[in-house]
Amino acid sequence: MSNEDGMSPEVQRMIEEAQAMMTEEVFEETLRTKAGAEPNDLATLLNLVAIGLTNSAWRNSCVENWHAEGRLSDGDMMRINSYTTDSVRRRLTGWTTEFGIVSADSSALAVVDVDHVDVLAGRLFRWFTNPQRKLPTGMTLGELARSKEDLEEYEDHADRQLGAFAGQMEEKGVRFGLLRTACHGALACSRWWAHPAWPELVERFVTVLDSVEDPHWGPSGEWRKKLSSEPPSIQDRGSLRTLLLQSPWKLDNRAAEWITGAGIGYITSTIALG
Repeated sequence: MSNEDGMSPEVQRMIEEAQAMMTEEVFEETLRTKAGAEPNDLATLLNLVAIGLTNSAWRNSCVENWHAEGRLSDGDMMRINSYTTDSVRRRLTGWTTEFGIVSADSSALAVVDVDHVDVLAGRLFRWFTNPQRKLPTGMTLGELARSKEDLEEYEDHADRQLGAFAGQMEEKGVRFGLLRTACHGALACSRWWAHPAWPELVERFVTVLDSVEDPHWGPSGEWRKKLSSEPPSIQDRGSLRTLLLQSPWKLDNRAAEWITGAGIGYITSTIALG
């Protein structure tokens, strides 16, 4: 016999067992061991929450289909994803500051309740779905969507994801939900800007640019040899390193395309990424 959701008692039992295993302690240990992140550090936690929200409410939507259709290039996606992560992070930081949370310890989040998260989710939804929102590529969200139907499809997705983000905290608390979202960001987007692994990935990428013998380029450096000439903005390695670390969305279009073509998303790291 199935319950009202159509699930058998056995399936329901397995779901309940899996949910019981998801605790703040499990999430904290996952962040420490799989992402090299300290969950008690508020700034680190909010960075990863921003990545998780950007991935769920933005990238893993019809936006990825638009990318596949050619509306967005790989370079565009890198710039927009990092810009969106930064924008969400700044809104998260502003939100916590409203409650007087300026401590570096994320345990201070105990003063926040679910109603406050609902307010945050509403703000994020309005920002994510604003058709006049300017993307770092120069176009607006409305221009990227191209039609009312496509924009509404994205709005529906963002509404579901942000609703789920707030809803998960009703039973187990705000910090539980933030830790869970942070784990999503840490594990699903381990090569994104603002992830704890990003600085080392950038350092390695900048280093291999001047080493055609590096394994990153494949046998005999074939990948490196097939690339076009470096754009001027990439030739200054120090400036490139700074821009990638601080604000990759500010890369010019040619540089962003060259960097993604050179495989920054596939660069290896000594950090255990899970």
